[in-house]
Amino acid sequence: MLRPEKLEDQVHFLLSTLIQREVRDPDLGFLTLTAVRMTGDRGIAKAYYTVLGEAEQQEKSAKALARASGFLRTQLAKRLKLKKAPELRFFLDETLDQGNKMETLFAELEKERAARPVVDEQES
Repeated sequence: MLRPEKLEDQVHFLLSTLIQREVRDPDLGFLTLTAVRMTGDRGIAKAYYTVLGEAEQQEKSAKALARASGFLRTQLAKRLKLKKAPELRFFLDETLDQGNKMETLFAELEKERAARPVVDEQES
């Protein structure tokens, strides 16, 4: 029995490879699998992904992943030699967008701080 982290890494690698090489769906777009997290009982694998493009492309990619999930699950079971492959659930990874928003907020704060007049501590 594999440690949960090791199994997550293997599922991540295999899913990435399968999506890149064997899933022939043009609606996938430029998709990158960012992480895989398994539940404690290893019954569900939550796969997080990012897609290059706008909301329309993200929707197309989500639908393409849903269509391919049965194939991907079957291939995982075969290649990992599991009696029962985990159910695959795909989630859009929004951490990059959230990080960009935070970066923008910090830049705005820095601009505001630079625009304020400098108050000398001795004058107060």
